[in-house]
Amino acid sequence: MSDPLLPRLERLQALGRTPEALATAEALATDLARQGQPLRAIAVCKVLLQLEPAHTRTPQLLAELYARPDAPGATTGAGALPRVPLFSLLPREPFMALVGVLEPRVFHPGQNLIVEGEPGRSSFILVEGRVDVVRQVEGGERRTLSSLGEGEFFGEIALVSESPRLATVVATEPVLALELHRTKVERIAFKHHSVGDTVQHFYRERLLANVLRSHPIFSALAPAQREALSHIFELRTVEAGRVIIEQGQKGDGLYLLLQGQCTPLFRRPDGRETAFPNLREGDVFGEISLLLGQPASATVRAETSCHMLRLGREAFEQYLASQPGVRAALMRVGTERLLQLSKVLASGRAVHDGDQRV
Repeated sequence: MSDPLLPRLERLQALGRTPEALATAEALATDLARQGQPLRAIAVCKVLLQLEPAHTRTPQLLAELYARPDAPGATTGAGALPRVPLFSLLPREPFMALVGVLEPRVFHPGQNLIVEGEPGRSSFILVEGRVDVVRQVEGGERRTLSSLGEGEFFGEIALVSESPRLATVVATEPVLALELHRTKVERIAFKHHSVGDTVQHFYRERLLANVLRSHPIFSALAPAQREALSHIFELRTVEAGRVIIEQGQKGDGLYLLLQGQCTPLFRRPDGRETAFPNLREGDVFGEISLLLGQPASATVRAETSCHMLRLGREAFEQYLASQPGVRAALMRVGTERLLQLSKVLASGRAVHDGDQRV
């Protein structure tokens, strides 16, 4: 493991704008960049820019080594250096602009970097230290979902939306992080139009990878299978009140709810509607119509603005033909939902010929 960077940064800042501080910071950032430690190099570069705002050599070196080359067919840096999340997808000038708006942040053990429920306005990259991702579950219990270390990028949904944070991120040891604010990214995107598309692509890929890795239905897939599936799903945003699936119509795809709430509604022959429990983050729907080849058994309506993944019918059928484990898991979900529907029907007073429920 590399020597802790925080003490060295503190010493540089204590020296102030002296020739010794500037020379030491530039030499340290250059060494770290060439050794394949880009995040640590960026952190030192940020201190250097605080000491000498007009300094350009080190940002240019970082871009030369780690940005996406502007020339078609060229490779990033020497080819053996690691990629920097998001940044290495950008050409050199936008790369340098993004480095310029990063903010180094220091957190002590027990401090929150992100708080569940608060509006998301920035994302983070961990340079040093570890954090826990904690979420409040039903009953008020706080559950640790994962632990993140050096090089991890988190909170990226805030780069595209001011949606409430889905979890709390708390430092478990001294943390040095780089914070990236959405408003600053938007200003850069106004000048460098490729930045907006790159951020959207980065967010989508990260979101898909996280969902497919952690969702019970897809987590058993091999990494290569999840990678293949990630290229088939579409990311959609649906406004509140919109009907996503219409009862009696042929289902158009499988949906996985990422954020927001949807209400399944069953419409009886007399026109009355019965609501099922709300669908929430992580719930799958649309599987019954696809698996059974029948019209949708209920309507699903967005109660709030929702982010969701959609797998179209054709891609669903082609993919599931070679993934029996996923099909079996979806069949279990569909069976439970049909049982719920059966109970709703049984609770009514209508009697229909051929009904054999007892």
